Amino acid sequence: MRVRRLRLKRIKHASAKPEHSLLQRRRTIWTGVVLLLIIMLACTLRVYKLDQVPPSLSWDEAAVGYNAWSIANYGEDEWGKTFPVYFRSFLDDKHPVHIYITAFFVKFMGLTEFSTRLPAAAFGVGNVILLFLLGRTLFNSSLAGILAAGVLAISPYNLQFSRFNHELNFAVFFFMLGLWLFLWGIRSKKYLLTLSFLSFGVSLLAYQSSEAVVPPVILLLLVLYFKDLLKVKKQLLIGLAILMLFISVMVLNPPLLGLARLNQAGISSDLIKKTEIYQKTCNETEGWLSIVWDNYKSHFSESYLFLTGDKNARHSSQGVGTFYPFEAVFLGLGLLALLWVRSRAALLILAWALLAPVPASVAQEAPHAARASFMTGSWHLIIAYGLYTLVKLVKIKYLRAAVLLVVAVIYGFSLKNYLSYYYGEYASRYAIEWQYGMKQVVQYAGAHPEYNQVFMTDVRSQPYIFFLYYLKVPPDQFLKTVVYNEDAHKSSNLIRSFGNYQFGGWNVIDSSPDKGILYVVEDSKYGGLRAKNLFDVNKIVYFPNGTKAFYIVSAPF
Repeated sequence: MRVRRLRLKRIKHASAKPEHSLLQRRRTIWTGVVLLLIIMLACTLRVYKLDQVPPSLSWDEAAVGYNAWSIANYGEDEWGKTFPVYFRSFLDDKHPVHIYITAFFVKFMGLTEFSTRLPAAAFGVGNVILLFLLGRTLFNSSLAGILAAGVLAISPYNLQFSRFNHELNFAVFFFMLGLWLFLWGIRSKKYLLTLSFLSFGVSLLAYQSSEAVVPPVILLLLVLYFKDLLKVKKQLLIGLAILMLFISVMVLNPPLLGLARLNQAGISSDLIKKTEIYQKTCNETEGWLSIVWDNYKSHFSESYLFLTGDKNARHSSQGVGTFYPFEAVFLGLGLLALLWVRSRAALLILAWALLAPVPASVAQEAPHAARASFMTGSWHLIIAYGLYTLVKLVKIKYLRAAVLLVVAVIYGFSLKNYLSYYYGEYASRYAIEWQYGMKQVVQYAGAHPEYNQVFMTDVRSQPYIFFLYYLKVPPDQFLKTVVYNEDAHKSSNLIRSFGNYQFGGWNVIDSSPDKGILYVVEDSKYGGLRAKNLFDVNKIVYFPNGTKAFYIVSAPF
């Protein structure tokens, strides 16, 4: 009788195995299908009208695009440096990773607005894939990974930075890749551990914000997974050696530490002396710390998170916050759930999320979505975990599906409203923030070589870079004639002239209608020209909303 029972148990177990295996395969297939749909959605949202919205390249995008094109075709940047470790650009010492990656795109696609922005869009999609992998690994659930990927795919924060060429997506990508490789490496694939430190190192070279977030997270990983790392000492030592190599490169090239940018955007002594604590103590350190603390807290404000986002219109659409308003519920639930589980994964995510605003807190402008770039990923994981927790609390299968459907509908309506605003009012209203009109000006000047001198207003800051970009001026040709601006405004207008183009530095009101000279003046100055009646208006450049941006004038022929 006992033997018969044992046989029956074995038969049941044997029959259950194929059934379990079949169920697992079905789940895997469904996960793959849903992930593919999310990736397709992410691609569409990031690539659709990429060269049209935002409505123009910013000066930083033009600088990245031109230097990438120059490197790809001539092996030099605009300063004549051969394959530099950092790019002086506007004397703000740009990090190299996104420029060299962009060089690959423009080499094979040509220098266009689309090819300049496509790398950021591609890495934005890459971040969606990585967040799925991280969510699945950290929470040991494919559903959690899918939710994380879905949340990031339609995130207004990530969409904003995926549609123009900024360092954010590149730095976050290599950080998250390093994090996933680390976790996967200590679990099974030992060699991935070494690659994880390589990826962390690339992130350090991608953006200044990485320098305040990546090292503390690495240190936390070493502490949390100390026992696991003892089993892979060789791979750990090689990885640390690689990381030290990247740090050495930064130490040997101080501009990579971001000191120039910190000097430009750091907290000034005047601001420190205005603080209440300085008025009481006359201690600048305490005054500085009080500003840093206020800046840090500003990244948790309702306005920044859920209403309008960053005040800089290039970093936020102004019509919606960094996250959708209803995501506040999932964010709160996710935080509570992470605090409840008290796992290594929970501590890692919380540390990542809390460290993220630090780089932005030591600068004057806060909250700052770009410098707080590592809120991307970490906060989306928390939101996804909150949603995942809510779903798991529902025990009835069909009711759980209904919850997911309701959430999907809410996200769908929120995305629809966001896109309607983004491609409509935002693209029109904030065109000036994207230096709109510079392309049209350069194209007109380039199409009329009969003018032997062009005077261009410097009202848009760094106007020279648009001429280099759209006219595709070889760097050696530029360097032969360039005259650098040495006055007090060089930070916003680095170049006084090159070739037959002059940027600012003349009295616009007294412009003289001489033959062979083309003037480009802003709308507010055109009405005050003393010789206005002696000029022909060759072209008026309009903003998308119909207001006037520039007048292009010359003496009659």
